Amino acid sequence: MYLPRGIAQPTELNKILDALRPSIPSAIVNWRYTIGEDWSGDPAILFWVTLSDEAAKRRNLQDATRQIIDLVDQRVNPLGQWGLIPYFSFRSQSEQARLREEVFG
Repeated sequence: MYLPRGIAQPTELNKILDALRPSIPSAIVNWRYTIGEDWSGDPAILFWVTLSDEAAKRRNLQDATRQIIDLVDQRVNPLGQWGLIPYFSFRSQSEQARLREEVFG
C-alpha cells in the first residue's frame, strides 16, 4: 500500500509550511490547513484562507488567491513532493467574523 510522504512524514511537512509564514502575502489575514482525504478518499491537504476585506474585493480577488496558491505550489509542491492533492477555500475577514467558524483562521 502506497502511503503519501505528506501522511508518512507530517512533522516535516508542518515545518516546511510553517517556514512559509514570513512569505505569506499581506492580503492573507490567516490560514490553516489539515491533512486528510478529499471527498473521493484521495490523500489531500486542505487550506482555509482568510483574506483581508480589501483583497476579497472582486478587483483584487484573483491576484490575492493566486499569490497564496502559487506560493504553496512553488515552495511546497504538495502533490509532487508530498503526494497530497491541494485544495483551497477562501473567505474574507468580515465574512469570517460573521460566521465565526474555527476551521477558518
